[in-house]
Order: sequence, then structure tokens, then C-alpha cells
Amino acid sequence: MQDHENIEIRSEEVQEILGTPPPWMARFGTLLALLVFVVLGYVSYFIEYPVVVGAGITVSSKEPPKRLVSNISGRVQSILVENEGVVKENDVIVVFKSNARLEDMLTLESKMMMMDNPSDSALLAFSVPDTFVLGSVKEPRFDFYRQQKVLQQFEENPYDKYSIDQLERELRKIQSIISSDRKRIANLTKQIELVQERLDREKKLVSDNLLAESRIEKTRESLLSLERMRESVESSIKNRELEKERIRAEKDGVREGSVESKRQASIELRERFVDLQRAVEEWMFKYVITAPVSGIVSLYMEDITEQQFIKEDFEIGVVVPQVEQETKGTIWLPVAKASPVNPGKRVVVSFDSYPVLEFGSTIGRVEAISQVPINGQVALTIDFPNGLVTEYGRELDASQTMKGVANIIIKDKRFIERIFEYFRS
Repeated sequence: MQDHENIEIRSEEVQEILGTPPPWMARFGTLLALLVFVVLGYVSYFIEYPVVVGAGITVSSKEPPKRLVSNISGRVQSILVENEGVVKENDVIVVFKSNARLEDMLTLESKMMMMDNPSDSALLAFSVPDTFVLGSVKEPRFDFYRQQKVLQQFEENPYDKYSIDQLERELRKIQSIISSDRKRIANLTKQIELVQERLDREKKLVSDNLLAESRIEKTRESLLSLERMRESVESSIKNRELEKERIRAEKDGVREGSVESKRQASIELRERFVDLQRAVEEWMFKYVITAPVSGIVSLYMEDITEQQFIKEDFEIGVVVPQVEQETKGTIWLPVAKASPVNPGKRVVVSFDSYPVLEFGSTIGRVEAISQVPINGQVALTIDFPNGLVTEYGRELDASQTMKGVANIIIKDKRFIERIFEYFRS
């Protein structure tokens, strides 16, 4: 015991023993380290690790709800459907207040849709009742009538038998009628203003429960009748003006019976008809909200009521389609990240509502890539050939819309390549 205590660990002999490696390590250590390095390099060459692009994904087995948005700032005139009711595609849901009547505009639109590539005779026969209240579409309609008269002039030559004196008398007669009609319009306008004021007073009385609703209906009918009368007189003036233009054309010798002039008149009549169609479409787009698809309409009734003022781009509700569709996913990627992605690439998807550790992931494929970026991003459509079946064999119940995380596998890269890329970077 005393001998061990007397050992000096700092002596040269002890330090030499501690600092000298075993002979076998000196002989085989370097070889062993080289062998381990070669084995690791060999294994890393065969081990592949995927290169992925990650992003959020939205998967739906139904067509998503279609938003109902106002295209103009205005007051709601009427709501024509029941909330949570069934609607068909193109059914009218909401109408905004305007100077035109919905029923007249729908009738005009229907008549024009029936005329597919009309002939000259069909265009000449086309007419709209003067009693129709068309608001801003009046001018395009009269432009069409004006060109209709020009083409009709070439078809009939109605004034060949008249002398210049007779044409002058016709002009004076028409001008007298126009002056009389303008006085009638002024009187009707005053009456309309008075009836409108009375209607506003009666509405206030009804809201205060001081007047019966039936009285308002009578006043509304009176107002509508006066508006129709004014519309009819305005139409009469326009028609007389057209007649004056035609007589002046005949008097001044403008009318030529040439084939070229008639052909040009026919072309211009078709252009005016297209202008009228566009005017009707624009009015419908602004003042009418229709169902974009068939389904169940859900209105935000707390935000929209009749006579309420609605701003442009205001969402009033949605239409939920009832038609099932194939399960698809949508991924939005920045253009730079989407550049290496091609159709057919595998996509590993895990859903927020189905924990991946319990349910596993679902495999899909890139079906299509949008060609036009939106706000710097492109949309990828993801298909699920085997449905929403996970790698654990569990089939997921697809709700209307599910969100999750998607990893798009670009390619498989060897582990050794990743090591070299790391050191190069």
C-alpha cells in the first residue's frame, strides 16, 4: 500500500506509458478509419432522400360555394327567393332599383336570345313594345330603330311617288306632332313628381301604422301608369324624329338604290343590334344578381333587406351547389417555387382534421398547372387516383372543404450528393 502511494505519476516513465498508443492501434487504426469512411460513402450513395416543395392545400369533393356579389352601389328593390331555398342556374335572386322594369328587360333579353345569327328580314321585323320601361337601354333601342328605318328605306322606297312639296308638308306635320308630344311629356313629368312625393309620404305613414298597405299599391299603380305613358310618348317622339330623318334623306336625294349602300345599311343594322344586346347584358350585370349554379341559396339576411342601400362588391350570400364532383385539391405556389413542378409529380398530403400520426398521409399527383399567374402565384390541381385512402389503409371522409399540408416530390437525390452540396455551399 505504501509502495502505491509513493508512485510519482508525473515521472517520465509514467508519461511515456500513458502517451504511447497500443501497437495494434498504430498498425490497424488508420485502416479501420478508412474502411468506415468507405462503407459510409458506399451506403450514402444508395440511400436516396426526396427533394420536396411544401405548401398548403385545399381539397374538396364538392364544387365550392359561389359568392353572390353586388356589381353596383344601389338600393335593393326586391329579393325574389326564399333564404335557404332551392334555385336553378340563372334564377333571379336580387334586383337593384333602376329606371327599368325587370319583367320588360327579361322579355327583351329572351327575344334577343332567340335570334341567333338573324337575317335582314328578321332584324327588320324585330320590335319592342313602346310600353316597355327600359331605362338606360332606351337609347340603344332607338339607335337600332333608326338604322332599321334606313335599311327599310332601301327595301321599300316609300317616297318615290311624293313630290318635294308633299315631303315638306309631311315634315311640318311631323314637327307639329313632336311639339305637342313634348308638352305632354312636360305635364306627365310634373304629375310623376307629384305622385312620387305622395308615395313617399304614404310609405312613411304605413311604416308608422297610420295608413293601410293597399293605399300604397294604388299609388304605385298610378305612378307606374304615368311612367308607362311618358315612356310611350317619348317613344312616339323618337319614332317621329326617325320619320323626319327619313323624309329629309329622301328630299335631299341621300337615298341611293345601289346594292353597296344597301349592304352597308345591313351591316350597320347588325352592329346596332349587337349594341342593343350589350346594353341589355350590361344592365342585367349591374342591376340583377342571378344564381351562377343550381343549388341552395344562403343570404346574409342581417346584411340585406329590401330598400336597403348596398355598396359595390358587397357579398350578399352564396349558392351552395348540390352536385358531387371528383375529389380534387388546389395548391397555390409562387412562380419561382412552381418552376420545377411538372404534371405527374407525386404529392404527399396530410390533413389538419386527420392527425398524420394516427391516420397517415394520402398520396396524390399533380394533374394540371395553371398557365397564367395570379398575383405572382400559379394554381396546381391535385388528383387522387386512389381516393382519399392513407398509407395506413384508412379511407378519409371528405368534407366539403379540407385543408392540409402538401409536399410535392420533385426528385429523389442521393444522400452523398446532399453532403457534397452542403460543403460546396
